[in-house]
Amino acid sequence: MPENPYLKKVTRVFGKSQVIFAEGSYGDEMYIVHSGSVHLLKDSAQGETLLGTLKPGEFFGEMALVDNAPRSVSAVAAVDHTRLLALNRDKFLFLVSHQPAFALNVMHILCQRLRDMNERLSQAGQLPLRPGPGDETSGKPAAD
Repeated sequence: MPENPYLKKVTRVFGKSQVIFAEGSYGDEMYIVHSGSVHLLKDSAQGETLLGTLKPGEFFGEMALVDNAPRSVSAVAAVDHTRLLALNRDKFLFLVSHQPAFALNVMHILCQRLRDMNERLSQAGQLPLRPGPGDETSGKPAAD
């Protein structure tokens, strides 16, 4: 990595299996994978489920900066010497407000991830069945 003082300030290096952040924690940084890879893991009754592995150029952790909610997954370094670039909330908000292309890219990736998860849930049979007419959850009154 170049000896740029700013890059040194925002670079984080993790060893294999080192936790970057834990599900349920609050965060004020998102990360861009510079080298190595990162596993995204979700806790469930059956144990941890691997949701995906991110490679160089991909980012994660942005949801905590958008909605201020706890992290929805854990992020763990998949290999030794995983190098990440950290972007704090202030820098993120600056980029979103001053660089529309950045904001659109983040939205595009979020949409892709949501579509992928919808497809995975559908294939796994995890989506609820569509409510029928008169069903209380349909938002329409029952027919008499």
